[in-house]
Amino acid sequence: LGKFATTGDGLLVALETLFSLRKGKKASEFFKSFKKTPQLLKNIDIKDRKIINNFEIKRSIKLAKKLIKGQGRILVRNSGTELKIRVMAESENKVLLYKCVNMITKKIK
Repeated sequence: LGKFATTGDGLLVALETLFSLRKGKKASEFFKSFKKTPQLLKNIDIKDRKIINNFEIKRSIKLAKKLIKGQGRILVRNSGTELKIRVMAESENKVLLYKCVNMITKKIK
């Protein structure tokens, strides 16, 4: 759904799924192509949204993305509704997944 949003949105996914099923595609066929990937999401309370621009935090994000490159992905963003930074990563390599997320969250706290 990258053409509609850069982050996951349950309502958007549900609507797109229903739209595809309405076209005559069977649910069993539709969901067969879905590959589940381990995901880790941490929400860190912050006092100032600008902290995400901190040099040390940016450097840890860059390093984590370099480590996970080709094996997964990382998304770090301010929450749109709360004073939190959301750190999400996906990878089949769970050790790497936790290492990268922890590397970033330690710099934010």
